[in-house]
Amino acid sequence: MTRRRPVRRLVEPWYERHHLYRRYAAFLDRLGTSGVRVLPLRELSPALVSDAPAFSLRHDVDNRLDSALVLAELERERGLRATYFVLHSAAYYDRPGSMEKMLRLQELGHEVGFHNDLVTLQVVRGVDSRAYLDSELARLRGAGLDIVGVAAHGSYWGHRLGYKNEYFFRGLDDPQPGFPNATRVGDVEFAKGTLEEFGFQYDASRLGETQYWTDSWVDAAGRRWHPDLVDLEALGPGDRAIALVHPCHWDATLGGKLGRTVGRLAVRTLRPSR
Repeated sequence: MTRRRPVRRLVEPWYERHHLYRRYAAFLDRLGTSGVRVLPLRELSPALVSDAPAFSLRHDVDNRLDSALVLAELERERGLRATYFVLHSAAYYDRPGSMEKMLRLQELGHEVGFHNDLVTLQVVRGVDSRAYLDSELARLRGAGLDIVGVAAHGSYWGHRLGYKNEYFFRGLDDPQPGFPNATRVGDVEFAKGTLEEFGFQYDASRLGETQYWTDSWVDAAGRRWHPDLVDLEALGPGDRAIALVHPCHWDATLGGKLGRTVGRLAVRTLRPSR
């Protein structure tokens, strides 16, 4: 996996020009009047879903927790509940006030889950990932977050070193194409656990949905997938669909998106090389 060149980064705002909060609100309006049941992921189990189509909004908060709160407010205004996975290796995670923002997501009626970067934590940073997970879940749950779901983070290091973060969990560690290292990287053997051991009811990659979309998808021209492309009328009885929408790709205006991109590039340019 190679890092995108600065010129490519500069044109990303144009390819993401429709990833604006007002456009997401318009999609939510369409979703809310479609007759499709909108459920958080914890309720998407086949045992909990009737024959009517069910739809879940999943948000991996890789960065920009404030943007996640904007999406969460838009959903709440329309009576829709979503699932937000907070990333323990993100810059926002330990900042003052972040716990209150995570709790706010839950207060708005949404589910908060754990975004798993645990293999990276062990392989790259040398952290005892089992002890870390146990400690962090105790802290998050102790603060009032009802965390029962987990979703693996697709980290840069996972692509570079050939692992997936879900390999931390026994039962989710079957090697996948392009990611052969399910038990170790070099001399580092993965510390593993089970979902049940840590109080998780589900992993987001094993829900058996019938339809799945994500704005991680980018076409040959560099344009990012958009929820406008979801054909809600095509969903039929028994369908269970998931749309993964990353808050980091969404902004209030195209100008704001461009300014944020230029700012990121400036930071990278000024950062000392390693």
